[in-house]
Amino acid sequence: MQAGRRAVEGVERFLVGGAFPSFALCLMLFYEALLLALLLAPAGDTGLGAFAEDFRIWCYGYDPATGRVEWSLVMAMTVPPLMLAGVLGLFWWEPLAEVCRRPRRLAAPAAAAALLVCGAAGLFAALGAGPARGELPFPAEELRTALPAPAFALVNQQGERVELSALGGKVVMLTAVYASCPHTCPLILAQAKRAVDELGPAERADLRVVAVTLDPAKDSSAVLAQLAGNHGLEAPLYNLVTGEPARVEETLDAMGVARRRDPETGVIDHANLFLLVDRNGKLAYRFSLGERQERWLASALKVLLREPSDAGVASDGRTDPHG
Repeated sequence: MQAGRRAVEGVERFLVGGAFPSFALCLMLFYEALLLALLLAPAGDTGLGAFAEDFRIWCYGYDPATGRVEWSLVMAMTVPPLMLAGVLGLFWWEPLAEVCRRPRRLAAPAAAAALLVCGAAGLFAALGAGPARGELPFPAEELRTALPAPAFALVNQQGERVELSALGGKVVMLTAVYASCPHTCPLILAQAKRAVDELGPAERADLRVVAVTLDPAKDSSAVLAQLAGNHGLEAPLYNLVTGEPARVEETLDAMGVARRRDPETGVIDHANLFLLVDRNGKLAYRFSLGERQERWLASALKVLLREPSDAGVASDGRTDPHG
């Protein structure tokens, strides 16, 4: 009984006194420092460098081809620890004030414990990053989702209507580009083409690649036909689609493509995405630009193309635009 009472009293002193808020506050600050270190750390093929790049891709929306991150995601990751630190300071200000008066006795052990926890987490991440990036297997099950796919009904480079509802039973790769793009759009189309070229003829027959224009006011079917010709992209496998600007913008929003036009240059700064829709119309995978992303994109296509369809025999998704 006495041992149990002493244990309860020890826990109570830990929570009410300065030990708990000191430890928690140091933990939040060290965690914040770790998040910023992962944002700024140089990429590498192994260890912490490889982990940092993967972390930026999945948590910060990092694009290896351009070096850009989505700052809204960065804020979503880095602001909450600071807010929690503020809450700790607000509710435990009296014990923390006592800690500040005796930092060596009270603050140093808490800081050391928090640093040990963060150090152990960083070491685990570095060891868990595994072998060279080129050897990492495609984590098909871990990355798989079953979200509703973004619906669309637009017109391709041949003036034919392409809609998701008519593609039941086929695997669909969705991306977004525009004809006058000076930066990453050629990289997007080249990566898509290389991934498709790894497939056999029967697999390609069950695949449709749909690239939605980011500039519908300028990218007519004729303009997209020229772009498709420049890159050797032939329908019905490859469909560069456009339509009424409002409908195209709705499609891009549904795809989750972040974009912003520079009012001075007209250049559209945009996310570089590849969305894979399975044979049953579910959004299965999401990739970006980069060497590993390209390898995983090709692997994911093969995974989805091996799966059976619940929809039976599929159409090629093209109809008369006036029908």
